[in-house]
Amino acid sequence: MAVLNISGDAYLNVTTLLVAVGTLVAYALYRSTRRPAGFPPGPAALPLVGNITQFFSMLESAAEFKKKYGPIVSLKMGTSNVVLLNNIEVVKEALIKKGLDFVGRPSIHSVSLITEGYKDIAFTDYGPQWRYQRKLGHTAIRHFAQKEHLEKLVFTVIPGIAKILDDLGDKSFAPKWTVGQIVFNILSTLCFAKQYEFNQPELMEWISINQELSGVASTGLPSDILPIFRYLPTPKDRKFGRVLKQYHAMYYKELQKHRESFDTENIHDFFDSLLLTQKENIEAGEEGADRLTDTHLVQTVADIFGAGTETTILTLHWAVLLMAEHPDIQEKVAMEIDEVIGRNRMPSLDDRGSVPFTEATIWEIFRFGSAVPFGVPHTAMTDSKLHGYRITKGTLVMINHFALHYDPDVWTEPKKFKPERFLNDNGQLPAKPPENLLPFGCGRRVCLGEDFAKKEIFLLFTWLCSRYTFYKVPGNMSESLLKLNRALGFAHQPLDDAEVCVKKRF
Repeated sequence: MAVLNISGDAYLNVTTLLVAVGTLVAYALYRSTRRPAGFPPGPAALPLVGNITQFFSMLESAAEFKKKYGPIVSLKMGTSNVVLLNNIEVVKEALIKKGLDFVGRPSIHSVSLITEGYKDIAFTDYGPQWRYQRKLGHTAIRHFAQKEHLEKLVFTVIPGIAKILDDLGDKSFAPKWTVGQIVFNILSTLCFAKQYEFNQPELMEWISINQELSGVASTGLPSDILPIFRYLPTPKDRKFGRVLKQYHAMYYKELQKHRESFDTENIHDFFDSLLLTQKENIEAGEEGADRLTDTHLVQTVADIFGAGTETTILTLHWAVLLMAEHPDIQEKVAMEIDEVIGRNRMPSLDDRGSVPFTEATIWEIFRFGSAVPFGVPHTAMTDSKLHGYRITKGTLVMINHFALHYDPDVWTEPKKFKPERFLNDNGQLPAKPPENLLPFGCGRRVCLGEDFAKKEIFLLFTWLCSRYTFYKVPGNMSESLLKLNRALGFAHQPLDDAEVCVKKRF
């Protein structure tokens, strides 16, 4: 048998190499936990994974972070630097005063897959392509948000949901995806000129796929934190891939249908308007014609559809549960609507400004619900400063909407649902909401559909409260409907299966 004989010099060389490698690894791990010089304070991070444990309980952690570290706190997402903005002054400094410094978007693996390489509006980094697509989207949304168009979109789908709610009788139901079908139908009409029957299988498939994709995306993928999982996919990564394939297929199917029926003289919906723009650009031989490829077109529609459904559904879900949880407020809203609008016509956008308590209730739903508590993340486009701290280029920047909306220094009894907090001594609303109420973000990357969503929610909420009374399931009157879904660390939303009962008022 041969005996391996390692000389003293060779042994010393191997030992030296191992010590050197070990030292480099240890130093790399140490560096992965360190903050850049002059960076805001924050909790200690673990090697490689950073503050991952705090991210999975962000709502609870964020309040403590603000108390301990102040208006701006730094974290580590994996090895990436993150800062969380906790009051309105530092938010305005970042997104308005120094808007161009923080107008970027981060590179996140799961987001790249959803957007087919950042061909959308919401997650595309700042630059000429983003400005071009946003202008197209803004022009189309502004057109459809006009009074006559938006009221028509809403009022054409209301009879279907009215029949569903009218027929429930004393049966309890989970309102999120029942009422949510209204929103899907409105956006389907806007984007595809297509209206579904309520509970139609194709509609429920749309909802299911969007719900699954949103659920995965809201908590992220392991590969977002540790790139090695892009090559060693986890069960969550594989599930995400399957759902994403279905999601993209549905939009490309609509693209093909619209191409086959496209008529320049009859533009029916948002998809048609983008196809027309694409055709005009190609025929004109414009330099920027390549900015609206089929992928860009699909992703722009997906942006409008996705953003227009998810947050509005969450807001209406909060609205129904909060009305059932606070019957005295619900009755006061209904009485105001009866007095001002009456029962013989549908609510109109012209009624805004005439029902101050109802509108204050909507503002309070935005505040209390905080449907997107940490918004869409920004990135620093250059080295900059915030609140006296140095923020390095590439740092991920997040608005803590939850901290803004629950700040005890701004809101009296922030954990209570109190619409009257927005009214003056004469029972009237101010001309605009308080600056701390920021459900749609601010600055250059403010939500594209803000105006559309506010008008849509006003029409739907006033209609629901004028026609129905929502109440707790008999036998569960003492149980809160506002139990939060703790499985979603970034989310602040009630459980999907929370149930209420409904009765027609007249």
